[in-house]
Amino acid sequence: MPSKSQAGPAVIVILILVALAVMAPVLAQYHDQPEAWVTKIEAMSSSPPAGPNRELQHSVWVNRRSGLYYCRQSKFYGKIHPGVSMRQGAALQRGYRPAQGNMCP
Repeated sequence: MPSKSQAGPAVIVILILVALAVMAPVLAQYHDQPEAWVTKIEAMSSSPPAGPNRELQHSVWVNRRSGLYYCRQSKFYGKIHPGVSMRQGAALQRGYRPAQGNMCP
């Protein structure tokens, strides 16, 4: 049987591995394909909005902690803190993602 000085680090390593195994599926559901967002951002910036009704002009509520943004129709709009209101195009360019997975209508 290992001595107490040898068992401590082994237990810590096992606990870290278990925590990573538990957290991996949770983190994977929030992981989005960054290439898809880069393509959307490039497409949006190549053709500037012609009027106020373009989808980039919609105001969204950005949650700075989670990196997600909420559309004006969402029940979370303006209620999650720390947060700030900004245009959808600016939120996408700064790396924020839509909370529901789709851009605002």
